Amino acid sequence: MIADTSGIIAFLDRDDHYHHLAVNIITNYQIYIPITVLPEVDYLAIKYLGETVARSFIEDLGDEYFNYLTMELDDINKITKLMEKYKDLPLGFVDASLVILAESHQIKRILTLDRRHFNSIQSEQVKYLEILP
Repeated sequence: MIADTSGIIAFLDRDDHYHHLAVNIITNYQIYIPITVLPEVDYLAIKYLGETVARSFIEDLGDEYFNYLTMELDDINKITKLMEKYKDLPLGFVDASLVILAESHQIKRILTLDRRHFNSIQSEQVKYLEILP
């Protein structure tokens, strides 16, 4: 399962309405963290949850508690094409990157609270992503 920023923040924030669901999902699935969500997660975690929480998440990633997904220049080209296809949505770089990385790694599920975008987006090989929670 690939993780979006909102799903990670729900996991980190014990006061979040979806926290227990996010914890359950992360406990029971293999989670892939794309490089593209890290700046958003870091910013939001520091701003709302504190530096300790943000650092702990990054340390967990470094300790391989999660799987880390990088990307290549070819992925960026696919992302910009997908953004152009959905320019009326509008679709941003991070959300488009999750779809392209899911496609590249044959991932069919996404941990996100952003149903609006991910219910609408399709790539050449990903016709839909199963959205959890």
